[in-house]
Amino acid sequence: MDEKIKVEDSERIRRRVLALIDSEFESDAAFERAMGLADKTVNNWRRGRSASYMKMLPRLAEELNIGVSEILDMPLKKDGAELSEDEVRLLQLYRKTRTMPKELRAALRESIESVINLYVKSAHEVKSAAKKRSHRGAQKGGAE
Repeated sequence: MDEKIKVEDSERIRRRVLALIDSEFESDAAFERAMGLADKTVNNWRRGRSASYMKMLPRLAEELNIGVSEILDMPLKKDGAELSEDEVRLLQLYRKTRTMPKELRAALRESIESVINLYVKSAHEVKSAAKKRSHRGAQKGGAE
């Protein structure tokens, strides 16, 4: 089996590195300063002119307080589809809590779960009510 990284994998990693930079740093220049990189390094990555980020994955992971495996294998849905932009954004926001004390992070997760469950329940109730109204309207229309 060939140990070299395939072109598609390299491109996927490039997109993920750039997404992490976009989510965690206010600008490419801020990232370059934090990592001690030359100006325009990230610009070269964005344009596909350089893949030097591949050599920096351990440093990048350390800077972002994540594992290299998270950069290489960001989570996918169980069905194998890529995460939506909203899902990625929520995941990125949640990952910012890694430095929080465990108890505080657990409380935040519980709060987030509660809010999402309330919205899901409300959406289900609205959908059910609309379906009932639609069904009643169809019955009245058919009775005339």
